[in-house]
Amino acid sequence: MAMSPLGDIFTTRLRMFPSLVNCCTLDWFTDWPEEALLGVGKGQLVDNAANLGIEENLGEIVEMIKRIHKTVEHKSRAYYDSLRRYNYVTPKSFLE
Repeated sequence: MAMSPLGDIFTTRLRMFPSLVNCCTLDWFTDWPEEALLGVGKGQLVDNAANLGIEENLGEIVEMIKRIHKTVEHKSRAYYDSLRRYNYVTPKSFLE
């Protein structure tokens, strides 16, 4: 089960269902290390590299995907700093 920690709805749910805190493991998403992004990106593309015709440039493509993801993380922090609104960059968004 996944829930966003933003807003009053999350707080209300925690008050109504204390077992969400007492009996569950909370996994707060943090920034992925660059090595993990490279490993996961390569793992996702290596099986289909031949079908996509990217086997020669696989390393550069994975590096570009990692750089894009890190840029979005950086811009999301800047977005929060200027507008006080969150934009979450999760592992699911990286894999998609």
